[in-house]
Amino acid sequence: MPHRILILLLCLMACRPAAAGEIRNLADCTTRLFREIGKSGKWTGKTPAGCPRVSVEQRPEGLFITAWSIEPIDGGWTRTAFSGAMGLAELSSKKELNAASSDIAARAARLERCLDSITTVNDPLECRDRAVKNYLAGEITGTETTRLVWLEDNGRHAVLEYAFGTASVTPTPPVDLFSGTPLLPGVIIDLHRAGRKR
Repeated sequence: MPHRILILLLCLMACRPAAAGEIRNLADCTTRLFREIGKSGKWTGKTPAGCPRVSVEQRPEGLFITAWSIEPIDGGWTRTAFSGAMGLAELSSKKELNAASSDIAARAARLERCLDSITTVNDPLECRDRAVKNYLAGEITGTETTRLVWLEDNGRHAVLEYAFGTASVTPTPPVDLFSGTPLLPGVIIDLHRAGRKR
């Protein structure tokens, strides 16, 4: 009986949801970086102060920015990531950039509520989600579970990922959120390509 209680406690610790506000904080990192790029017209490669890891991708519809954190927990690790998008026209207009930033923040809060509901009562609320569990064997053993959560409302791209693993190896970046090649630091971004003026 004590062994069953210990196993249950370890599972609850490993399956704990992201800390309250963590996803909104990651979304804030993306909007701060969008603002910096909107001002300078380039990706400097510098992560905004107080933010964990970030990546910037350019796609035909605009820029996608992902911010993520990796935290050690007893018996493994967790990785929480948020990815948001803005069009080039939005980045080239202060008014549109402010509106887009507010939209990203609102969508992040909704996604966070969905993840909390999924991890506590298995109800995705207004969101869609997909979880994949991988079993590792060989030199590295353990499990990795990755869950993607998104809003299926034809709105702005905003996706969160919550992953946890029991393997001792350091987890990789949230590659499931990337579908292109991250921009290299110093790349000039033509914000006026969309035909808007600043």
